[in-house]
Formats: sequence, C-alpha cells, structure tokens
Amino acid sequence: MIAPFSVPAIWMPTRFHDIDTEPGTRCNLAGCENYVASDRVLEALAAPSPDLVIDHWDSQDSTLRRKLADAHGIGVDQVLLTSGATGGIRYAFEVFADTHTHIGLLTPDWPGFRFYAERTRGKISRLHCRDFPFHFDVDDIIDFVRETGIDFVITSNPSAVTGRMWSTDEIEAILIACPETLFVIDEADAIYPRRSGAALTNTYSNALFIGSFSKFYGLSGLRIGYLISPDAHADHLARTISPAELTSLSIIAAHAALEDGDYQFRTQQAVERNLLSLQRAVDGTAIRIAPNSQCFAAYLDTAAHLPDLSTVLGGLGVDIVAGRHFGLDTGGRINLSNPALIDRLIGTLPEVEQALAVTPAAPE
Repeated sequence: MIAPFSVPAIWMPTRFHDIDTEPGTRCNLAGCENYVASDRVLEALAAPSPDLVIDHWDSQDSTLRRKLADAHGIGVDQVLLTSGATGGIRYAFEVFADTHTHIGLLTPDWPGFRFYAERTRGKISRLHCRDFPFHFDVDDIIDFVRETGIDFVITSNPSAVTGRMWSTDEIEAILIACPETLFVIDEADAIYPRRSGAALTNTYSNALFIGSFSKFYGLSGLRIGYLISPDAHADHLARTISPAELTSLSIIAAHAALEDGDYQFRTQQAVERNLLSLQRAVDGTAIRIAPNSQCFAAYLDTAAHLPDLSTVLGGLGVDIVAGRHFGLDTGGRINLSNPALIDRLIGTLPEVEQALAVTPAAPE
C-alpha cells in the first residue's frame, strides 16, 4: 500500500477568522493585512452578475496581466496569476525543486517557506542572523550560497519580519555573483510597487519574483497574487498553474485595486505616519525598532535579559507575533497599517516600561 507523506502544517503569522465570528476587543497587531478596503473594490463587487458566480473564468486574465506587466516594465508572458502569494511560492517549488535540490532558507524570515521546502524532501540549509537588527547583507547571502552549494533560495523582500528591503542594485549583485542559483524573491509585503526588483527578470534567468494583492491592495480574503518569471521559465510555470486558479471576483477586485491610486497613497501615508509615531514613542525606552521598515511589518525588540515583550504586551491586551515564530529569542512583529491600533499600542508603553523596569539587570 502507498504510504502517505506530509510535513508539519504550514504556519502563517496572521489570524484566520470564521465568517460568523464577532470582532474581538483586543488590539490585534499580529496580523499582516491592510485595515481598510478600497472603495473602488467594494463598488466593483457590490452587484456581481450571476454569470460571475456560475461560470469558470480564465484565471490568466490577459488585461490584468498586461497592467501588471506595464507596472513592472516586463512582458505580459512573464506574468502568471496565482492564488495569493502562497500560490506563487508553491508553484515555484513545484517547478524548480525536488529531492535533489539544495534549498537555502534565512532565519528570520517568513516561517511558511519551511513548509514548502520540507515537502521537496531535499536538503535544507539555513543562514541565521539572531542579532539585532536581524538584517542580512548582500555578502552574507553570497557567501552562504557559495560556501554551502545552494541551488534554490527563497526569501521575503521587504522582510516579512523587520520590513527592511534590499534595493534592486543589491538583488542584482546577488544574482550576478551566484548565476547557478535560483533566487525566489517574495515581494508580497511590499507597499511601494515602484521599488520592485521584478524588472531584473528581463536580464537574469536566475530570479523569480512573487507579488500579492493581499496586503497593500487589501484583498487578503480574495486570494490573488502573481509570479514574475524570466521568459526562459514562463512556459514551465504556465503549464503547471491550474486553469481554475482564481475566482472571477478576485480578478475583478484586483483590477479595481490597481486603479485606486488614492487608496494606495493613503495606505503608504498611514504606514509612514504610524512608524514615525511609534519611533518617537519608544525613543529613550527599553524598546527598540529594527530600522528602515518599508512595509506593514515592524519588529520591536528588547534586551535578552528583560521579560518577553510579546508576553508583556499580551497581558495588556495587545497581540503581536512573538519572535520565536521567526526563530528569534526576543521581541515580536507588529502590523503598521492601522493608526487606531498603533495609538493603542503607544498608550500601553508606560505600563510596558514599568513591567520591564522591575526586572533585575543582566549579570555582568
């Protein structure tokens, strides 16, 4: 009899809700979603025709792919639509990785990558950075790949943990230095589309980029994302992606979200203001923020001898993603999208400081 095979269930740093669940009263900064929907999206979905529900629709919508191609400066055939960014991650592993593939993962990074890597049953190596501010330099990546013989690297950019983002020049330097290694760059957390490095696929065949409509565009509940591939690999991905990958409503919503420039600008402005407010609030306290976040994610940390920050905040009704979920010993990640929740977090800081101050100093 054929034996079943599985790996530990995928874990994602967010909250999943039942349809009938009432909103909670806690300050939930543990998610990764936008806090408000685009008015254009809501209008587009307000009165769908029966055909949109009854029929199958082409998941590789040519008009949406053209819009994405134009936005990234690439050919339309290089864009493949997927069921969220996780669909793109899954197809990247299905097409490029197997039991003979040496996979490289970073710690800290999005914890779900481990699930797809383990499913290949191939060799996995990790590059660790457990010291604040938990950032990997270009040379760290290059040395890791060369010294361990990595075939396939997947990582988030901006970081799903700290929000820091490699520039296009930095990514290009990695691609040039490691031409035999495929780099899958997950841009699902990005809120500045013009900073995407996806146009590098016009020049380099050893890179894939993953995008998402979930966070910045506010469509987490509709599950739509995309892969951007060099021309050399696009056919392989196109043959692998399900023809029934997406729902009609997700495609309609994505069109509307892309066109809503005001919504996008307001989102960027809110994140920037929230980060600045939080930086000012923690200045001079025991809490530090990993610098240079460029997305919803920001990482709060304290000295190792102090109480666990996620536990302290949790006791005050504020939920963040504990660092242990990212392979870190201290601190935790928050979501910068919602001004009201950031204000609630800031309001707890005097109590947080009090809780941290009663802890004896670390022994010398």
